[in-house]
Amino acid sequence: MSIPGLGHVSQGALALLIPIIAIIGAFASGMFAVYHRMRRQREMLQLYHAERMAAIEKGIELPPLPPELFHDSYHGHSGRRYRDRYHYRYRGVVFSLVGVAITVALWQTGGNNSFWWGLVIVAWGLGQLVIGFLERDAPSVSPPQTGGLGNPTDPGRG
Repeated sequence: MSIPGLGHVSQGALALLIPIIAIIGAFASGMFAVYHRMRRQREMLQLYHAERMAAIEKGIELPPLPPELFHDSYHGHSGRRYRDRYHYRYRGVVFSLVGVAITVALWQTGGNNSFWWGLVIVAWGLGQLVIGFLERDAPSVSPPQTGGLGNPTDPGRG
């Protein structure tokens, strides 16, 4: 097979390159997301710092820093919704049904006992359903009201 820019490539080499490129691409996209999240957080901290320094120079009383500033947005803080029991139930139903569909499809195609792998997804979905039903009596989680390091409203600060 001839690929522009690479010349002649055998099918075996091409079959080996596809998963390698996919793994490298997945890793690179994850690193790209982490880099941009950290960059955005650093810029936000610099803006707050500049605003606070200007207020100090003018003698204006400083408002407390928002608590969202000290939380990682990946874990559901900073404007993202917290996962509640309905979220777990929804994901549980979806994964259970997808797992059943994959199991039936693999079983019908006669994949030499490969249909058992579909049950992994079914188990994942059932686990999500169990979490959703176990949390039905738990109080809903709300964002913390006190900030972290350097927050003037933090009661632990002296």
